[in-house]
Amino acid sequence: MAADTDIFSPERYAATRLPIEEASPLPPEVYFSQDWYDREIDTIFRTGWLVATREEELPNPGDYVQLNIIGEPLVIIRGDDGEIRALSNSCRHRGSELLTGSGNCRNITCPYHAWTYGLDGALRAAPSMNDALDFNKADHGLPSVRVETWAGFVFINFDADAVPLLTSLGSLVERLAPYRMEEMKVTKKWENRFNANWKIWVENSREGYHVRTVHRESLDTFYPGAVRSAFRPMGEPMVWACSSSDNENGLYVPRNATLPFVVGLSEEDRETTHFMIHYPHLLLNVPPDRITFHQYFPDGPEWTRIVSWCCFPQSTIDLPNFETDADKRYYPSMDLFLAEDKGICEVVQRGLRGRLPSLARYSPSEERTVHEFSNYVLDHVIGPDSAG
Repeated sequence: MAADTDIFSPERYAATRLPIEEASPLPPEVYFSQDWYDREIDTIFRTGWLVATREEELPNPGDYVQLNIIGEPLVIIRGDDGEIRALSNSCRHRGSELLTGSGNCRNITCPYHAWTYGLDGALRAAPSMNDALDFNKADHGLPSVRVETWAGFVFINFDADAVPLLTSLGSLVERLAPYRMEEMKVTKKWENRFNANWKIWVENSREGYHVRTVHRESLDTFYPGAVRSAFRPMGEPMVWACSSSDNENGLYVPRNATLPFVVGLSEEDRETTHFMIHYPHLLLNVPPDRITFHQYFPDGPEWTRIVSWCCFPQSTIDLPNFETDADKRYYPSMDLFLAEDKGICEVVQRGLRGRLPSLARYSPSEERTVHEFSNYVLDHVIGPDSAG
């Protein structure tokens, strides 16, 4: 797509800024433009709290997970003091990647020239640097970014001035407290990379409008005869949003469920699956027996990597029938669900190409949370004052 110097003009997005009863979706070019994508990274992903991993992935000093988030190589590691840190995974000498995958280490040693760092990122050894004028190891530790935790999640933030994590979560902390997610453990992970802009994945997750078509196979396979009901919106504007529906429509609790629900949930939560987003990066699917959450990593304007995690309470995992039931009755619907969403997101990306596409209107009853998300993006990329 040719460079467009007017892509950041607020006037281009006036139709999206209207009340949803009158509003139109974001124009197609924001799903392809490198300039727009770069500003999204700077204004959304480098300023917001991003999910890195779960605390249980780092139970002991020296445990680490290597990540690449929005082009930044990082290692999330637990120090000898018990603190979790997010350190640059690039050696201060010549830039080599330091650690790969996940594991445990006593020190962080560069595979190139053996510069060695402590678990806190401090440079401990730098061979053959005695002749370097005024070289002080204390000046060359690994840079770090902020780390805070909530409900078992490890979040990072590149912005030193960002509000604390719990402040950014707002009322979501209280809303999800009954699920006791900090007591849950990861039982399965899925990784997918798909040829579509990250916003398409988020928009798809925000509405149930597509369920009866995109998830037809899931419905026919796991919920034959289910009657679709409306998804009910709730949340805190520009902080978190939720679309909720009965469990059958949620596609997450098998009929004749064999695994127990979380103890202490309200009757409403026992009958409901919630689909939530904490802006910009945490997608949560919350049925009454577990959580599934998704990290999405933008990888250029037209590619996104998704890591999906399924977590159950430890008391459920300890049941003798857990592995058999999970493998046969719980995970298969998730496999199919992810494949269906991946496929339709790529279809949307292809359909937006060209000069002819011009998007019409939102459905006020079905896409209110999509409209909110679009305006969240505009608030960051263009600025809230552009709302008129």
